[in-house]
Amino acid sequence: MKVAAATLFICTLAISLCVPVRGAKQATKGSDKYAPLPDQIIKAKTVFLMNETGKAKFGDAVYKQIKTWNRWQVITDKTQADLVLVVTDKGGMKSLNPSFYLNVIDPKTGNELWTCRTTMQGKLWRSWDSVAETLLGDIRERMRGNT
Repeated sequence: MKVAAATLFICTLAISLCVPVRGAKQATKGSDKYAPLPDQIIKAKTVFLMNETGKAKFGDAVYKQIKTWNRWQVITDKTQADLVLVVTDKGGMKSLNPSFYLNVIDPKTGNELWTCRTTMQGKLWRSWDSVAETLLGDIRERMRGNT
């Protein structure tokens, strides 16, 4: 009898804790889905791309995603860029699930404006293009509707 009462109490508690979370998720749908990006990112026209992964093919994949998006022009003079995009990885290929980052930097101050992260998602066969698309996809999605 005590076990049944304890089980009922635990189930009731679990359900009551989940209800506010579910309601919060529904409330964020629509225009308030994401935190706003800094205006500097939204207004940027030019970017300087830095690949700090040591993997040229990954840098090429990120470059290709930027070009395909056709929102920013990649330039070779860091001092003239509106933003600096730095791609890095942590854990490397020695890790079972390395992390890849896209850091958006203000070239004048060096302040980090935004960071996106993805992993190989447990798929050792995941292509560089797929990882790059995920990283750029985060900013693309957040900028949707901003011109």
